[in-house]
Amino acid sequence: MESNHRTIVLVFILLLALPVWAAEDNALDMLPLGRSPQRLATTALPAGKIMDTASGQEIDLPALVRQNLSHDVFIIGEYHDSYACHVWQKDFIEALAKEHPRLVVGFEFFNRRDDQALALYLDGKIGEAELLHKTGWYGRSAMNFAYTRLVLETVKKLGLQAVGLNVPRELVRRVAKRGLSSLSPDEQALFPGVERTDPEHEYYVRNTLGEFAVQVPIWFRNIYCAQKCWDTVMAESMRQALARPEWSGYKGVIIAGSAHVAYGLGIPWRYRQQNSRAKIMTLIPVNVADKKGRPEEDENPMVKALAGQLQPAAIFSCGLADAVFAVAPERKPHFAETGFSGKLNAGGVFEVTHVQKASPADKSGLRAGDIILAIDGIPVKTVEGLRLVLAQKQWDDSLELEVRKKIILAKEKDAEK
Repeated sequence: MESNHRTIVLVFILLLALPVWAAEDNALDMLPLGRSPQRLATTALPAGKIMDTASGQEIDLPALVRQNLSHDVFIIGEYHDSYACHVWQKDFIEALAKEHPRLVVGFEFFNRRDDQALALYLDGKIGEAELLHKTGWYGRSAMNFAYTRLVLETVKKLGLQAVGLNVPRELVRRVAKRGLSSLSPDEQALFPGVERTDPEHEYYVRNTLGEFAVQVPIWFRNIYCAQKCWDTVMAESMRQALARPEWSGYKGVIIAGSAHVAYGLGIPWRYRQQNSRAKIMTLIPVNVADKKGRPEEDENPMVKALAGQLQPAAIFSCGLADAVFAVAPERKPHFAETGFSGKLNAGGVFEVTHVQKASPADKSGLRAGDIILAIDGIPVKTVEGLRLVLAQKQWDDSLELEVRKKIILAKEKDAEK
C-alpha cells in the first residue's frame, strides 16, 4: 500500500443513484393475506392518491382522518429512503393533530433509551446535532436523518410527544445469529409473547426474503425470530407509552418500515396480542411503476389502444392495509449520497469496503481497500463522525477526501503466442 496521500474531490451528480426500495415488481403488495374481507380483491391507485380499502374508494386526507378518529393507534408504513413517504407522514400527523392534538409519535429508528434526548430536543433544550450525538444515530445506522427530520420537526412544531420504539440492534442481531435462547431472561422479557407465530406473517416474511429462506430453513428460523422481536418490541413500546398516566387520552402514531405493517401481520398483530381492545388503523405506501403495463405485440388492437390510455398506477391487494397511499417512483435519492461505505479496520482507520458502481465515489476513483484519513480537512476518527459530515452535504456540493490508496502488485501473465 502506498504511503503517500492524495486528495480527490467528489462532485455529487443527480442522475447517478437509484433508491434501493424502488422495485419494479410489486408482487409482495398483491398477496391474499390478512384479516380484511377485501384481501382477495385487487385494485389500482395513481400517484398522489389515497384509498380507503374497505370501500375501495379514493379519499382525501382530511376526510380519511375525520372518518377514523375513533382509532387508538395509527401505524404508518414507509420506504425508509422515500422523500414522498415522509412528506405524507408529516401531512397525516398535521391533519390528525388538528382533530386530536394529544398524540404520541413513535419512531422505529430511535430506541427506548432515546426518550429523554427526544424530550429535550422537543422542548428546545438541545439542538439537532446534540440529539444525533446523544442517540448515536449515525453510530448505528447510515440512514440519512433528514428523512426522519421531516416528521420529527412536525412533532416539535405541533407540541406533540415522541418516543423511541426499538431496542439496541445488537440484541436482535444476536437472535438472528443464534436464536432467542441466546438472550438472557431479562432480555427476553423485552419481547412479551414473541414465541407466538402467525402463519400468514411467517409466509409473508419468507416471501420477502426469497428462495434462500426456503432452501435454508435453519437460517430462516433465526432470521424470522429476529423479525418477530422487532415487531413485538415496537408494538410493546407504543402500548407502554399510551399506558402512562400523564398520556391518558392520547392516541399513538407508529412510524415503521412497511414490512412491519403490511396486511396487519407485524406490529398490528403483536399490538393486539397484548391489547385486544385496541382500535388500530394501518396505512401503507404503494409504489407506482415507472412504465405503464403493456399487452403483447400480438394482442387485440382494441386492447392495445385501451392500454395506451391507462394512467400509471400501483396495483395491490385491498388487504394490504386499511388505507393505502400511492407514491411516484423516485429515480434519484432526494438527499445526496456519495456511494461508498466502510468500517474502522484493526488499525483504527476507516477502510472503504464497498463502492457503488457509477456513484460519485466510483466516478472519482475511490475503490474498496482505500483508506480515508480525512474529510474536508477533518481527520476521520469514527464511522459516526464521517457519516455525520456526509449527511450535511447537498447535491452538487464538493467533498474533499484525503485518501491512502491500495495498490495490488499483480504479476501479468505472459501473452499467448
